[in-house]
Amino acid sequence: MINSTIKEVYENLPNRLVAQYPELPFENHCYLRIALDWLFKAKWDTKINRPAYKHLTEKQKLQLQLLLKGYLTHKKQLLAHHKASLTYRKSWKKQLTLPL
Repeated sequence: MINSTIKEVYENLPNRLVAQYPELPFENHCYLRIALDWLFKAKWDTKINRPAYKHLTEKQKLQLQLLLKGYLTHKKQLLAHHKASLTYRKSWKKQLTLPL
């Protein structure tokens, strides 16, 4: 069973962010993607296995929770992390298409 901290991170905070920023085109899982990509400075699932909550260290879980909580009051940070996430994913995709 998911403990309350993970439940808070994976259910409550993303849903609060959707409610906080109805003008943004993000679903609740998008906020997790943004925060996880920022945490790993890469497309997160290239660094740990899915599902993330089963493979994060306690320190990473806390960092993820702090990022998501921070997004509730720091929209500029959220948008900057979103931009970085897109960059990480674009560079990862380019790596897959490079000729050998």
